[in-house]
Amino acid sequence: MKKYSLLIKVVICCGFGLMLSPAYAQRTLTAAQLDDIVKIGLDSCAPQSSALKSGRTNPASIIPISNARAVPQERIAKTLHGIWRGRVLGDDKDVGVDYYWIIDTRRSEALAVAQRSGRETVTGPVQGATPPKFSFLMCAHEGYFPSKDTPQIHEFVKVSDDIVDAPRIVQASTGLKLTKEGPTLLDLWQGLVAMGYFDNERFVAYAGGFFKSVKIQPVATAAGPAPVSVIFDGEYRGGGATSLKFTNGVPVYGVEYAQFIGTSLPGEAKDGAGDYLVASPGNGNLWKVEALVGADYELAFDSVVIGPLQ
Repeated sequence: MKKYSLLIKVVICCGFGLMLSPAYAQRTLTAAQLDDIVKIGLDSCAPQSSALKSGRTNPASIIPISNARAVPQERIAKTLHGIWRGRVLGDDKDVGVDYYWIIDTRRSEALAVAQRSGRETVTGPVQGATPPKFSFLMCAHEGYFPSKDTPQIHEFVKVSDDIVDAPRIVQASTGLKLTKEGPTLLDLWQGLVAMGYFDNERFVAYAGGFFKSVKIQPVATAAGPAPVSVIFDGEYRGGGATSLKFTNGVPVYGVEYAQFIGTSLPGEAKDGAGDYLVASPGNGNLWKVEALVGADYELAFDSVVIGPLQ
C-alpha cells in the first residue's frame, strides 16, 4: 500500500463508504452525538477496524436517516463561495504555512496556495461567532505517513463571503504583478504560471492548485434525503518536500470528490444555520484526491465536514 507524507496538501478528496443497515436507519442520534460527528478534532479518530484499515468505523459515527437532512445546492454554493484561511492541526513543524483557498462558485473556479514561507497572508477576523469551516481529518492507520503516527487536520475557516480581495492576497503571497483590473481566479492562476512561480525552488515545500470546474450535484438514494456530490477538477503545480512529487514546469491534472450527507444540530441555531455536510465511512463517500495526468498519486481523508452552512 502506498504511503504519503503530509507536509503540504493543497490537493484535497472515494471512498470506502459503508451502507446504512436497517438498524442504523432506525436510530436517532442525540445533539451531543451529532456534535461529536460534525465538530471533528484530533481526538476524533476511532480505533481502526481490522476489516477496514481506513476511516472511522464506529457505528456511532454514522448519521442515520432520522438525522439526515436535505440541503439545497444553492446553500452549499453560497457557503463555499468566499475566502478561506487554512491551517494544519497536529503538524509538528516549526515553519509557518501560508495556506488559503479562494472559491468562486459563481464562475465555478477556485484557487488554493500552500507554502512553507514562514508568513501568513490571509489574516483578520472570521465570519461571526461560529464561522463556516471546511475540515479534513486524517487518522493514523496503514497508508498514513506524515511526520508522526498522530492524527492531522487541515482546517479552513471562512474569513469573507466576498472574493474582491483575492488579487491583493495572491499578489502579497506570491509577488504576482497584476496586469488588469478585476482579474478572475483564472487570470491570477495564469499569471502565476506565466511568471514560472511554481517552476523554481522557493521554500521547503510549496504548491498551488486551480480548480475548474466546481460541481455540486444531488445523488440518487434508495431511502432518506439525497446525498450531495462535490467535485473539483484541478490543475496542480509545486515543488520541494510536498507529498505530491512535482516536476518543475510540469502540471498535474486530477480530481477531488466526495459524497456528503446533510445533518443539523438541534438548538445550535435557528432557520437551518446549524446544518452540516459530512463525508466519512457510512456518510456518503470519503473525500478523495486522484492525480489523472502528470503524477501517480491518490489520497483519501478519513472525514471531511463543511459547516455550519450559511
